[in-house]
Amino acid sequence: MRILLLPVVFIAGAWASVPVRDACGEDASVVANIQESDSIQVHHGVVGETVPCYAVSVVQGGAEVRGFILGTSLPVIQEFERRRSLESRVAIPAPPPPVTGEKKIAAPLAPVGPPFEPWSGVDSRGKRFQIPQGSSKVTLVTFWSVESGAARRYVDNLRKTESEFRPRGLSSFGFMEATSVGRANSYMDDMGLEAPQALDRQRLAAKYNADTKKGTTLVLDASNNVVAISSNPAEIRDAVTRLLSSK
Repeated sequence: MRILLLPVVFIAGAWASVPVRDACGEDASVVANIQESDSIQVHHGVVGETVPCYAVSVVQGGAEVRGFILGTSLPVIQEFERRRSLESRVAIPAPPPPVTGEKKIAAPLAPVGPPFEPWSGVDSRGKRFQIPQGSSKVTLVTFWSVESGAARRYVDNLRKTESEFRPRGLSSFGFMEATSVGRANSYMDDMGLEAPQALDRQRLAAKYNADTKKGTTLVLDASNNVVAISSNPAEIRDAVTRLLSSK
């Protein structure tokens, strides 16, 4: 029996897999199970989670799977955190002191991912709208599920930022997940949303690793570069403030 014990333990360890989920919660659905040897790319960490959560893409059998991994057990995630820690320690020269009476201008935000491609289509009521490049100083693109109470609260919390900064050049759009157009419009009527809202028929939420159950917003600069992505309304407001302050 002692001779067989080590091979059994070795095989069990070799077969251990890590689940890739469709959201950050532990109760989220598992979309794939992966091995450490799979081709895994870590895109970014998701803020505001109790358990560390990371947006990833994985190539399995020639196909790409996108989702979220909980925890930091995988070596590729540990390496991602190591690089991020090193980057945060890079010394940045202090800016020169501002001239008396001169308004301090915030540094522009750097892109955190590929640009958001120009989009055109119809909203949930059939009215055409588009998200072109360079049409606004700042653009918010929010992905959310009308069936999720957490996502509805998130969208409602964003409205203060939208109304406050709209006169200064902010545009806002939404892409919804819903079981039907009628159900989506019913929730929109109850919430009194002003920003154009379309059904996410092209699965853009998956492309940008957005958690629709919590609500996730992309912050775009004037060139449609994604300079921030978060499910925290305070972080979205901070990014908008910094972008408009750098103009």
